Amino acid sequence: MITCLAVLWISSAVANPIHGEIGFDQFRQLKTREIQEHLRLVQEDPLDAIEYFKLGLAYMAMGRHKKEIDAYLEAIRLDANYAKAHFNLAMAYDILKNNEAAISHARKAEVLYGEKRKHRQVRQVRRYLNILNEKYRFLKHK
Repeated sequence: MITCLAVLWISSAVANPIHGEIGFDQFRQLKTREIQEHLRLVQEDPLDAIEYFKLGLAYMAMGRHKKEIDAYLEAIRLDANYAKAHFNLAMAYDILKNNEAAISHARKAEVLYGEKRKHRQVRQVRRYLNILNEKYRFLKHK
């Protein structure tokens, strides 16, 4: 979902650079600087799970999904109960067609959001799990 929104935003900015929007090259430069800033911040405080999560978001916007996964995994290593990182990790694994990891992390996010009584997020994860289960169900029969 986040990936789709980022793609729509990027494509609209590229297609219509007027009205205060930026072109793709400008977007790429901004995200490259954002990644560098997040890398600097995690060097300053390597125990900041939130900063690793933000680094993962910046990598996601650039389509660098393996780096995105590494950043989310580090965020989870630092805070195993980081539901949002598990959810985004599920989406990144899905993009890379790693169905088992995607479903596993989506289920973990569902449990963590449930424990925190965040019902809207639980429903969001369940919808995504339904999509994943439908998308990968043919693999279960092999």
